[in-house]
Amino acid sequence: MALALVVPPLAGACADAVLGSGSGWGLLAGGVVGAAASAVLGARRQDLSWVAPLPALVVAALAAVVHLLTGPSSSGAKSTSTDLIRWAVAAFPAMAAAECTVLVVLAVRGLQSLPSRRRNHA
Repeated sequence: MALALVVPPLAGACADAVLGSGSGWGLLAGGVVGAAASAVLGARRQDLSWVAPLPALVVAALAAVVHLLTGPSSSGAKSTSTDLIRWAVAAFPAMAAAECTVLVVLAVRGLQSLPSRRRNHA
């Protein structure tokens, strides 16, 4: 399950780095795919305690690591701080999309279980 959460956003962040676009569409798409896959797998195994908080954190961490490894080298602490602030602003949409994806998957799974609960109580 952890690979399903980590690999897609890592691939997206690497694609963004290769294309030179910073945190962009690759990270966003990878984050959404990873969040959806981990939420589906977690819901099937009824192990959701880690699914809700982690996608945004994983996307943020991977984007930061890829940015630090591939971004322009800064000469001072002030420019490094500025780079990290720009990175955080650029990565936020991917983080938000990953978290929203988890919520949508969990809502759909919850709605799918409603008819089976009604049949069991009838």
